[in-house]
Amino acid sequence: MPDAGLTFARPEALWLLALTPLFVLSGLVFGVRRRGLPRVAVWLRLLVITGLALALADPLLTHGGDAVSTVFVVDRSRSLTERTGEEIDTWLAAALAAAGETDRAAIVHFGAAPELVAPAGPADGLGSSWQEATLPGQDAEYTNIESALALARALPLGGQRRIVLVSDGAQNAGAALTQADQATTDRTPIDVVPVAGVTESDLRLEGASAASSTWRGESLNVVASVATGIPGGGAVELWIDGALSERQEVELPGGISSYTFSAEGLESGFHALEVRVSGTSLNDPYPENNVQALSLVVRDQPNVLLVTPLGADPALLRGALERRGAEVTASVPAEVPWRLSELSVFDAVILNNVAANELTLDQVAGLRESTRSGRGLIVLGGTASFGPGGYAGSALEEALPVTVRVTDGRERERVAVLMIVDKSGSMSYAPGNTPKIDLAREAVGVAAQSLADGDQVGILLFNDNQHWILPLTTIEGAAERQLIDDAVAGISADGGTEIYPALQVGFDAIRNADADVRHIILLSDGKSRTGTRETYQKLIDDVVSDRTTLSTIAVGEDADTDLLQFLAEQGNGRYHFTERPEDIPRLTLEEAQSAGSQSVIRGDFAPIQTLPSPILRGFDPETLPRLDGYDFAEAKAKAQVVLTSDRDDPVLAKWQYGLGRVVAWTADDGTDFAGAWPEWERYDEFWASVVRWSLPDPENRPMAVSVMRDGPDAVISVEATGNDGRFADLAATSATITTPSGAVVADVPLYQTGPGQYQVRVAAPEPGAYQVELSQTRGNETIVELAGFAVPPSPELRPIAGASALMRAIAARTGGRLLSLDDPAEAFSAQGLSGGVPRDYQPFWYLPLGLALLALLAEIAVRMRFVPRPVRGR
Repeated sequence: MPDAGLTFARPEALWLLALTPLFVLSGLVFGVRRRGLPRVAVWLRLLVITGLALALADPLLTHGGDAVSTVFVVDRSRSLTERTGEEIDTWLAAALAAAGETDRAAIVHFGAAPELVAPAGPADGLGSSWQEATLPGQDAEYTNIESALALARALPLGGQRRIVLVSDGAQNAGAALTQADQATTDRTPIDVVPVAGVTESDLRLEGASAASSTWRGESLNVVASVATGIPGGGAVELWIDGALSERQEVELPGGISSYTFSAEGLESGFHALEVRVSGTSLNDPYPENNVQALSLVVRDQPNVLLVTPLGADPALLRGALERRGAEVTASVPAEVPWRLSELSVFDAVILNNVAANELTLDQVAGLRESTRSGRGLIVLGGTASFGPGGYAGSALEEALPVTVRVTDGRERERVAVLMIVDKSGSMSYAPGNTPKIDLAREAVGVAAQSLADGDQVGILLFNDNQHWILPLTTIEGAAERQLIDDAVAGISADGGTEIYPALQVGFDAIRNADADVRHIILLSDGKSRTGTRETYQKLIDDVVSDRTTLSTIAVGEDADTDLLQFLAEQGNGRYHFTERPEDIPRLTLEEAQSAGSQSVIRGDFAPIQTLPSPILRGFDPETLPRLDGYDFAEAKAKAQVVLTSDRDDPVLAKWQYGLGRVVAWTADDGTDFAGAWPEWERYDEFWASVVRWSLPDPENRPMAVSVMRDGPDAVISVEATGNDGRFADLAATSATITTPSGAVVADVPLYQTGPGQYQVRVAAPEPGAYQVELSQTRGNETIVELAGFAVPPSPELRPIAGASALMRAIAARTGGRLLSLDDPAEAFSAQGLSGGVPRDYQPFWYLPLGLALLALLAEIAVRMRFVPRPVRGR
């Protein structure tokens, strides 16, 4: 064996041998003399320690000579042009021809995976068949240098080994430096031959972006980013479903530039989009990277729930939305669903002049949760909404971007509240611990005190007769508030119940009150003996014509509930019923607060735009019709006020509420406050824009699709959620996939991989837009969803930053050289890792380890007296 030698891979372990004298001395002193240990056991232990130290040092038997085994690792990925491939073949053939008689070689081609195309043999006898070898399937779409170097290091060459890597260094899979570090450990130098790949000067589409889903009727913006290193003329195009949609002739600057397209009028369903770029005289060796596909799903017209009070006509708003393509379901407040499963079929809910008390607490809670989960809520004003509708302090108000409370002392309308309270003998009954009359006394006092200075308050008691304990009085300060307390302190129960004459007296008094808002609160627990529906109707008609409202509170089953409900409905107020006398103070206080905050501003107002908004995109604010009034409200801190009156009060405000959006329009649909709006030619368009802004993100669907590249394959992932936002697990899920070429693959099963996560792997998909029809069975319900995804062009067609630096780093770490295609003969004239001739290293650590094991067994046998001790002389 010429030029043989011995070396150690871990020579630092040999320092353990320096401890052997100390080990022998301690063994002789403490083992032999004191404990009678045989001397041979000490020497056997010394042999164990020595063998272990040598094994840890990893001894290597080296030898060198004239023969060199070289593995050529050749990149055949798509990032190399055909011309570059031919240059590599020419260089490699010349290198093999220049090899010495004793030189051996092997050739590995690689892309996503390596392949041995020329097994190890004499370099000048490999022939040319390796030039005909091609990568299988989609292997050319990726560059994995790590796997190629791993195969080159693992080939059984039986001698010295060197690797010559021929590549552009544009790895997009694996980590080549990991193999370089391992090659350094086993003393395998890697020479590198950098070749040209995709460069920054190449004309290409750097990217294209657009929404993957949109609502029908919405315009779609597509942004294309074009990159080139050489300025020049060109064209950027948008294709939809195989047809040219828009073409822009452009002058492309050097670097990256962006271009925007707009697509409108797309029908519901799936659409395949494609952005293309071309240049007249630009560097474009890879035309395949001039195209980028996108997928788009246009959702059907939105499903809107329009809620209008019983007896009101929803035709104005319903017609406007239906003419703009919305599916409108008209409903009265009592029929509004409260379950999320039922509300989830609607994309947006519109409350058109709906009072808070017309919705139950469950209905309001359902609307709030539905909005939080991503759906839209639009609240319109009117004479029964916001302040007049008792929104103050309600759960519904919490979801709105405005509040009907006035907190900054600005001018507000003057309010007159008259409380007509039943003091008949039945009010002395105490179903709990407190008589109803005491609760009524407390309610009247608290409600009256809740009004602001400048408001008027009056208290009229009735049984068989009427008793003014406080005529209508303007609250100026503490003196009037003390007067209220003194008046209510003497309320007692006696007599019968006569509602009609009490209303008549109260109406006569309040109609003369100098106030902008006049409101009556009638509280009773009994039935009146006088008055008919006709007489009550005539009385109320007279009062309503004077813009006075009437709310009623029925206490207990003995109350004339039918009459009180009739009075409230005809009086444009609210009806309350309670069997719990303890609710009397709360209900009365709510009514007083509602009256005190139900400001309706009347006049001639021009809406003023204060904030840019998608709602008003395309509208000239100067052309918006004027308003005749609106509900007085204030914007909350995080609200966005788009339109105001000339008093700076919000008219159109919006905000985000959880995942959903809420719009507040303090005017109405055009029946009163906005009388000129229905005649406006853009009335339909305006309300369609309001609804469109409030709609949920069209990409937020029960099943959301995404795609991720995994080598040459694509992994399609589906995230499934229920109406409550929880993951849908253990659901049978399948997909029908339509490829860009039109082929249909039906009923592809998806398998659950995590909470709500389902996946399927598609082998080597072609680039382009794919349509996916998903089907998922959840219990007795089957959900069908249309989606799409786009497979981008091969990553091989994009420049990789740091590719050249990677090639240099591989050579530097392993002691290899930087070669060139200009000098093929250099391939077989390499030097080793330390500058000498390349050497072969054969490890034999197992020999000292085996010797240590045998010595250990012998030592145990001696101590256990399996081997006789030497006989000592007497």
